Amino acid sequence: GNAILYSLGIRMASPVHHGTMEFHRWVSNIFLVSSLPTYTITRFVIVAPFGRHVPTSSSPNGINYRWWYGPTLPAHFSWFLFECPNLLWSIYCYFQCYDADILFLNLFDDESASQYSNEIENIGAIFVQRKDSISISKNLVLLLLFTLHYFNRAVIYPLRMNSNSHEVPLIVIISAMTVTTVNGYLQCFYLCKGVSLGELTVGVGLDGYTRNNRSTASGKSWGGNLLSWLGIVTFFTGMGINLHSDGVLRKLRRYGPSMKPTTQLKNYGNSFGAALIDSNGGNFTTSKPYYIPHSPFFRYVSCPNFAGEILEWFGFAMASEFSYPSVAFLVYTAANLIPRGVAHLEWYLRKFDNYPKERRWAV
Repeated sequence: GNAILYSLGIRMASPVHHGTMEFHRWVSNIFLVSSLPTYTITRFVIVAPFGRHVPTSSSPNGINYRWWYGPTLPAHFSWFLFECPNLLWSIYCYFQCYDADILFLNLFDDESASQYSNEIENIGAIFVQRKDSISISKNLVLLLLFTLHYFNRAVIYPLRMNSNSHEVPLIVIISAMTVTTVNGYLQCFYLCKGVSLGELTVGVGLDGYTRNNRSTASGKSWGGNLLSWLGIVTFFTGMGINLHSDGVLRKLRRYGPSMKPTTQLKNYGNSFGAALIDSNGGNFTTSKPYYIPHSPFFRYVSCPNFAGEILEWFGFAMASEFSYPSVAFLVYTAANLIPRGVAHLEWYLRKFDNYPKERRWAV
């Protein structure tokens, strides 16, 4: 034939029971609906006690550390606990809980499959190269994007954190782990055993849209293919903004406090706005100093790291052609990060008289 098949010899798992998908849909509904109380509570009731917003017994704003926050744990270990459920779900679903007919490409239609043995029929391809196009499973691409993000967040990011990062209250760790456990299940189960999103194709031919008869209708259209590619570009754009912004903040925290106070003010006071107070209003010698960050992404935005992450998951949802689980995750991410971004902006405005007034929390 005119196709070169790059495949894995994987037997297709048994079809997903209807009740299993009903449960998945029910959890997606709960996750989406929970965005409203999450936003309302963290925006109007209490600022999440995380990072610079962790109060102490001496906080000047009258907000004390509450007993139900629980003990605090080191930031590095806390971040690993935050994010690892997503990573574990992606690993588990890829190796143990998948349907090869969904996660990989379906090589044969029903008529051609009857010409081969069952051994051949149960082969799923990673990608297929034809004379005018190359196709790869859209489900597999999205799973790789999801895994890439959370490998960075669960492994690389904690290892690069500064040693003087704020410890994290146990209540925050438990809350974050609950969210990532639910979200990891929703995204990874959907991509590995839920619904086939079809092929992602590069090339000028239409052949890639006619071979996979079990793909969704949108996966067979040029519109669906273009939307997915735009989503992938948006995903990496958001990831780049997020990584760059995190790097700027990390360098400020790492190299600023390592200097003597007079040197800090002389070298960084004008450009970075060195603050001789920390989040709790303590003095410079005993507390963590903060600085006004400056970079292209910080010019008009106080929290481009948050904005970049929201953009990242918008791209993910776009690449999945706005599948229900991805939209639920996008909405929840915005409901979680918007209040934090607003709280950061308000904190900067309280602590710095010279903070740029044109900056917004994200947009």
